[in-house]
Amino acid sequence: MANSFSSSDFGTSTRRRLPICFALDTSGSMMGNPIKQLNMGLQNFVASIKANDDTRSSTDIAIITFGSKVDIVMPFGKISKEKGLPEITASTTLTPIGEGVLTALELLNARKEGYKEMGIKYFQPWLVVITDGAPQGPNAMQNMELAIKACNELESQDKLVVFNIGVGSGVDFDILKRLSLKRAEPISVNSADFGKLFEFLGSSSSSIVSSGMSDDALYNIDTTPQGKAVELDDFMKFINEDE
Repeated sequence: MANSFSSSDFGTSTRRRLPICFALDTSGSMMGNPIKQLNMGLQNFVASIKANDDTRSSTDIAIITFGSKVDIVMPFGKISKEKGLPEITASTTLTPIGEGVLTALELLNARKEGYKEMGIKYFQPWLVVITDGAPQGPNAMQNMELAIKACNELESQDKLVVFNIGVGSGVDFDILKRLSLKRAEPISVNSADFGKLFEFLGSSSSSIVSSGMSDDALYNIDTTPQGKAVELDDFMKFINEDE
C-alpha cells in the first residue's frame, strides 16, 4: 500500500488527531436490515463528529469493508461539513476478517507516518472491527492469525486501541476475542443496537479529544460477561459511570 499523501488531506488544524479506522463485515449475512442499520449508525456517527468543532478538527476517519473482497470505501482525509459517506452494501458469504484487519492496520500506520512528517501530534489510533461471523475464504485463517499477532503487538505497546465487536449469535467470539489482549471479552451487539453503538463511539471520541479521557476507560469494564461477550448495555453503563 502506498504511503504517499497530500498535505491538504490533513487540513490546517494544529489539534492533536484521533485516527479511527472501521473494518466492517459486508458478507451476505449482513444483507437486509443489518446493513441498513449499519449505514444509519455510521451516518449518525459522522454527523455527530461534524457537529462539534473540536471533534471535526481532531477526528480522522477511514472505512474499509470485507466481504467478497477488501475495499477501502473511505480513506483518511479531513472531514468537511459537506462531505458525505458512501453507502455500504453487503455481498457474498466470504468473510476475510483477517485481511480486512491487516488492511486497516496499514491505513492507520500510513496515517501515523503522515502525522509525524507533518509534525502533528496524535492519540492512540482506534481500530473498530465489526463482524457477524467467522473468517471464511482463501487463506482466511492464516490472515486472521497474522492480524491477531499484529493487533496484539501494537496493543501491548500502547500503540492501538481495539474495539472487537460481534453482531448477533453467529459470531466466533473465541477468535474475535483474540484480537485484543486488553479487552476481557468482545463487545456483543444486535443489529438493532448499531445506533447505540455508534452513539457510544461518538461520545467516547469526543471525550478523548476534548477532555483527555484515558484510553484505559475503553478497556476496563467491570461487569459480568454475558456468555462469551460483554453486552453493549453493560459496556455503555460502565463508560457513562466512568466519565
